[in-house]
Amino acid sequence: MTRFTLPTEFRPGWDKRVRRYLILARAILSFERIWPALWPASGIAGLTLVAALFDAFTPLPWPLHALILACLTTAIALTLYFPLEHFALPRWEDGARRLEQDSALAHRPISEADDALAAGAGDPLAEELWRAHLRARLADLQRLRLRLPRSALAERDPKALRFGVLLLLVAGFLVAGSDWPRRFQSIFTPNPGVLATLDAWVEPPAYTGQSPVYLGHEGRIAVPAGSLLNLRVHGADHRPSATLDGITFDSGRGEYAGSAKLTESDHIRVRAGGHTIGSWRVTVIADKPPTIAFVGKPQTTERQSLKLTYSASDDYGVTQARAIIRPHNRPGEALVVDLPVPERAVKPTTLTSFRDLTEHPYAGLDVDITLEAMDAAGNKATSNTITYRLPQRSFSDPLARAAIELRQNLATQGMEARTRTAKTLDALTYAPELFFEGKMTAYLALRSAFHSTQGAMTRQDFDRIEDLLWQTAMGLEHGGLLTMAEQLRRMQEALLQMMAQGAPQEDIDAMLKRYNELMQQYLAALAQNVPENGGQTAPNPNAKVLGAEDLAALMKAIEALSQAGDRVKAMQLLSMLQALLENAQVAGGGGGNGGGGDQAANDALRGLGDVMGRQRALLDKTFRQGGGSGAPKDGGAKGLADSQGQLRRDLESLRGKLGKKAPDALGKAGKLMDEAAKALGLSDFPRATATQKEVLEELRKSAEAVAKAAGQGQGQNQAQGQDPLGRNTASQGRGGSDVKIPDASVMQRARDILLELRKRAGQQGRPKEELDYIDRLLKQF
Repeated sequence: MTRFTLPTEFRPGWDKRVRRYLILARAILSFERIWPALWPASGIAGLTLVAALFDAFTPLPWPLHALILACLTTAIALTLYFPLEHFALPRWEDGARRLEQDSALAHRPISEADDALAAGAGDPLAEELWRAHLRARLADLQRLRLRLPRSALAERDPKALRFGVLLLLVAGFLVAGSDWPRRFQSIFTPNPGVLATLDAWVEPPAYTGQSPVYLGHEGRIAVPAGSLLNLRVHGADHRPSATLDGITFDSGRGEYAGSAKLTESDHIRVRAGGHTIGSWRVTVIADKPPTIAFVGKPQTTERQSLKLTYSASDDYGVTQARAIIRPHNRPGEALVVDLPVPERAVKPTTLTSFRDLTEHPYAGLDVDITLEAMDAAGNKATSNTITYRLPQRSFSDPLARAAIELRQNLATQGMEARTRTAKTLDALTYAPELFFEGKMTAYLALRSAFHSTQGAMTRQDFDRIEDLLWQTAMGLEHGGLLTMAEQLRRMQEALLQMMAQGAPQEDIDAMLKRYNELMQQYLAALAQNVPENGGQTAPNPNAKVLGAEDLAALMKAIEALSQAGDRVKAMQLLSMLQALLENAQVAGGGGGNGGGGDQAANDALRGLGDVMGRQRALLDKTFRQGGGSGAPKDGGAKGLADSQGQLRRDLESLRGKLGKKAPDALGKAGKLMDEAAKALGLSDFPRATATQKEVLEELRKSAEAVAKAAGQGQGQNQAQGQDPLGRNTASQGRGGSDVKIPDASVMQRARDILLELRKRAGQQGRPKEELDYIDRLLKQF
């Protein structure tokens, strides 16, 4: 191929300028050859775009859409093939001739630039003449120019249809507006994905207690780890796709469904028919491990039970708690003790557990106690380890003590202690006619243990021997109240478990009744054994004495809290009651419920609580009556006035019992009650409501004054840091417990609300959103 090259002595740099013009000339020639050949294919393509801009493809059914698209593609391909069948790009010579023609250059100075002197080479005159010829031929190179392309499209489109297509395109853009990208895309998307619909929702794990989260077309969500993403695609002709790993769509008559667990944060997109029909940025919240810790050191009760006070919490609730006990600096298998846990204890909740481990071989040994908590996701957490000597039962019989010691050796040393234990048992059973008179049962049991020890090989064998030694030691001693106390402990554990697992209230009420009956039997048996313990240390004379009324009040409070739905506080109060029973002692003499003055103050406080509850209920009835929604059974304004008068008389009776100790606020409350009764008699409900609120405020002040006076009369017992129930307060704040018992009226209102929620939950005619909301509320109780 010829290339344009000027001699170096002629116009330096002009060869590059000419080459740029040659490239541009060849591009113009290429356009002039291609552009006309694109018609009528460009016209067909333009009309296709016009149809898309007017949204003509969207409503077409898939078969027709596909047929039209195939026809258009074929037509465009054929109308391009025949005109371009013999197409060739312009050569260098073609570009040079076009540049020479447009620049009006004579003698072809560019296309013939490679001419050379044919004859006379070496003749100075001839060469000078040749150079003069070159100068004359290249003199016009400074006038290089190219004309605009000259298209032959008008010859192929003599009727100027191309301008009509252009006008339609402009009109189509005006009609489509900002929707033109989607409409262009609809050309290649039969039945586009916008016709498909998507239902998507996330189901958090059941243990979280959270409701399903329904997703829109797009957005950001945060869900717990392990949540299940559910997708339902409707009206899609082809299987949709999702960017989430592990999700596959199952089809059935045009419906597609898929689900997958969410384990890490991700940007999830769902596509159907080439369109994104769902897009969410999902943040997965990892499940935090639970926490558990000792609240104070382990303690031993008066009945030799192990008392463990601990706190546990988790972001979605602790499902299991246990104490792992191992011998301190000794071999031996771990003893695992299950502990009660409250339901959905997000904040640290303090509980107390009592375990009688005196039957275990580790009783009396130093052990390492570690608390362990587990949540529903399988996360575990442990507390610090505390070394403590487990309580043990005292045996007065020497042979019983020897059996217990041998039992401990077998439990902690196993095979290593087998030979030594067998020899000891053989020695203990020497001469039964001399040392086992009247104890032949014990002798036979020890001989059986001796022979079993000689042949013991497995842990199960040693367990049977240890149990036999324990039964033998117990047979040598007297039991007393041990069986009944153990039943109380087990029943308390069952109650805590039922409350934590959300058992029906009817079952809990029945179990509380059985617990109360057994408690009464236990206290009666405890009282009958007072003379047998007469040799023991006398009770603390400053200790506060619990009466039957106090225990009944505690049981009633536990039942009321459970029925009101506050089972966490009910569990705490039940643990407190069990602690009182574990450390209870029966007084040998009279003492009642304390001093007479304290009893009067306590009676007055209970009476004031009852009056406040009835006054608050009367305030509610007055408010409803004033709003026109009062119950007919209330008797209208007259009935409410009579009720207010009865409350006034009851308050005056309480005031008379207190005598000079009655606070001034009681008198003011009585006067306000009279005013409220008069207002009710005149049907002046707004005035009566305001006055009754003032009555409640004065009653509250009166109760505080009476309680303060009663607290000053607690005497030495309270000065030593004990409350009226004998619980330590000096180191633990309010009675060593953070349980705040609501008054009767508050618990009654809570029960009323709970009953109303259950009633509405059974009314299926209510809106679904309301029923779902009520169900979520009831799950808390």
